[in-house]
Amino acid sequence: MIFVTVGTTSFDDLIKEVDSESFQKQAKELGYTRLVVQYGRGSHRMCDREPPILEVESFDLKPSLEDEMSSASLVVSHAGAGSIIEALRQNRRLLVVVNPSLMDNHQLELAEAMYRRGFCAMAAEPHQLPAALAEAAKMQMQPYPPADLRPWHKLLEETCGVAPTG
Repeated sequence: MIFVTVGTTSFDDLIKEVDSESFQKQAKELGYTRLVVQYGRGSHRMCDREPPILEVESFDLKPSLEDEMSSASLVVSHAGAGSIIEALRQNRRLLVVVNPSLMDNHQLELAEAMYRRGFCAMAAEPHQLPAALAEAAKMQMQPYPPADLRPWHKLLEETCGVAPTG
């Protein structure tokens, strides 16, 4: 299953791309049978195809995306930090798609940094999704390291004047 998420934002260009017949045919050729799409605050809705290429489910927002993330073979995500970290913490294969229309294209820096470290495949724009999908399907992803909260706890203890216990 491929899970597509745009978080709480609007990213209709990404949703239109995964809604395309060519994307769904490519996904099917790569062995995927189901597509779950979280379109956030966007206006584009998935087409009903007859006959369907993939089994498609879509929704706008939910309190948690944990079920979708944990059951996905591949997560296709906007380049929002929260969505990226959530997918990596669940050890999901990840393809990050940058929304270049956002101010200063700040998502590109995060996406490139994660890509360079081997944590994900990347598309700098939605129209690059087909090539990135092929790469994501075969890429050997690096495991994301667990969070080390010790420096944060130490800073908090020092700032508040609390000595660590036992």
